[in-house]
Amino acid sequence: MNFRNKYLLVTLRSLFGLLMLFSGVAGLLAGKSMEGVPEPMIPITQALWDSGIFHMIKVTEIVAGLMLLLGFLPALAAIFLAPIAVGVVVFNALLAPAYVPTGLVLCLFEAYLGYAYWDKYKALFQRR
Repeated sequence: MNFRNKYLLVTLRSLFGLLMLFSGVAGLLAGKSMEGVPEPMIPITQALWDSGIFHMIKVTEIVAGLMLLLGFLPALAAIFLAPIAVGVVVFNALLAPAYVPTGLVLCLFEAYLGYAYWDKYKALFQRR
């Protein structure tokens, strides 16, 4: 199977974009409400919200999600989302292990996009 198949790439890129767009919008709309947030995550989530970092993460998710959906510089959007996907896994693993599968799904999407766009990333890993 060709894992760089155009239709597979567009489908997975769109699903990832929708997931990130939904996460970003839902996070911003929820505001300081900690409803639905697991108990161990509440203090840290509140601190992230109060410092403004939460806003930055959610806006990045929205912008990169839209970039993926529209196909506008999708390789760059994947780079924007890479630290967020890793952060979700680490955050969930430390504070709410029941949510680790969600983070792993994000990382799988991210890994696939990294593979699919590897030709665009190669130059980042070469010495000159």
